[in-house]
Amino acid sequence: MGLLYFIVGAPTPITLFGYYVLKHIDVNTFLRLLITFGSNSKKGPLGLTLLGMIAVGTVFLSWLYALLVRLRLPTQGMRPMRREWLTVVSFAVVATLIATLLFWNELRQNQFGLPLNWATLVTILSLLATFSAYSLTLCLTYRILLPRQLQPDKPATIAKRRQLLTRAGVAALGLGAGAASVGLVQRYLQDYTAYDGTKTWPQNNSVPPITPNDQHYVVTQNAVDPTPNTALWQLEVGGMVHTPGTYTYEEVQKLPSISRAVTLECIANGTGDHLISTAIWQGVLLRTLLERHGGAQATARYVSFYSVDGYNISLPLDEVLAVDALLVWRMNGAELPIRHGYPLRVLIPGRYGEENPKWLTRVELTDHFVQGLYSSQGWYNGPLHTISRIDHPRGKLALGQTVEIGGIAFAGNRGIQRVEVSVDNGVTWQQASLDQPLSPDSWRFWQLPWLPTRAGTYTLVARATDSTGETQTSHQQGTVPNGATGYHQITVSVE
Repeated sequence: MGLLYFIVGAPTPITLFGYYVLKHIDVNTFLRLLITFGSNSKKGPLGLTLLGMIAVGTVFLSWLYALLVRLRLPTQGMRPMRREWLTVVSFAVVATLIATLLFWNELRQNQFGLPLNWATLVTILSLLATFSAYSLTLCLTYRILLPRQLQPDKPATIAKRRQLLTRAGVAALGLGAGAASVGLVQRYLQDYTAYDGTKTWPQNNSVPPITPNDQHYVVTQNAVDPTPNTALWQLEVGGMVHTPGTYTYEEVQKLPSISRAVTLECIANGTGDHLISTAIWQGVLLRTLLERHGGAQATARYVSFYSVDGYNISLPLDEVLAVDALLVWRMNGAELPIRHGYPLRVLIPGRYGEENPKWLTRVELTDHFVQGLYSSQGWYNGPLHTISRIDHPRGKLALGQTVEIGGIAFAGNRGIQRVEVSVDNGVTWQQASLDQPLSPDSWRFWQLPWLPTRAGTYTLVARATDSTGETQTSHQQGTVPNGATGYHQITVSVE
């Protein structure tokens, strides 16, 4: 599995199984399992899955193989018989067919970014190679470990001694394989599994208007992110367009492009949290790209985006075009980093980060909604909520000195009209001043000078109103599954 993954980019059966399971459980079950077995990290469940696969392969399937071949013990010779070869072939073919049928919607992913049809074919062939290697190893190992038929001139004591040695060898091999498996799994998780996510933390109690690439928040669904090879990767435009087509990476970069500041926020961004960042993105408008292909057919209602890691989303076409969605290949003037979706990602202003897929490989127009990972689990997929956050001040303040209360507010492409601040836990409110936004799709910075008149503890609260006139709700709600709501508040001490 490792060789096929690193040589041809094929997903392992473990990966396919994981994605299949994730699409068939609800969000609450997913989080409960993640917390129970992974301590909020994907590495725990991945390790358990790897060890579980090894246990099934070495125990259950070994007994099944033994029942099927029905060798007479003790055996003679080392060469497998016809029944054993037929069992090996049957194991490999049947396992590949079952995996192909069960994981059909997951087969299109590829580490190096092969086009979807080629990725599916490579994955199926890799499954066949994996199961063939397993079956052959099982057959030969079974033959080697079985007690041999002694020649007639050998005494019984030799037979018993050889039987004892054989059993000791089996025990030693089993223990060694188990220890080696645990060690390999630990090393794999340590060296190859990716981050689960990073936040954009304020510097000196504030954040820069444009987040540097290496500080931009990141969340990934993968244990190991893909590394697309632009010599193999293509962008496909198909479905219900008048003229389907494909682009190489060089051709994508020649498309008419614009640059725009867009703020991204993760649906897992809690009240006052830091899974939110802003960058200057360069790319082609989806509207412009579709026009180059004759536009959408009359019955097209949805646009689906497919990524090389198997991720996909589906959204109403009219809504996506209305917010001037982008397909981008540059970030803050630099080539799009791998963690942010190189070579191409989607940006849909006003939607949470989960609906801005990375590592894009296909745009497809359809007349129906296409289920994806997050929609299958039951996550919210509407416009993001209006938020405000207090970044400063923090800690202890000096009595009699004016301090600046400040932070950010964000409402997606709706924009921010007003921010209000309370220094008495929401009893009274004062309007803060607003900086000009970088674009209609970016966050907005706000400030309010405050002179504490007495010593004591103060609870500072902020709330924002979007450009439609709707004020963010005070209802406190967690991130799962509809995104966090409620006012952000902090406590400061004045001495």
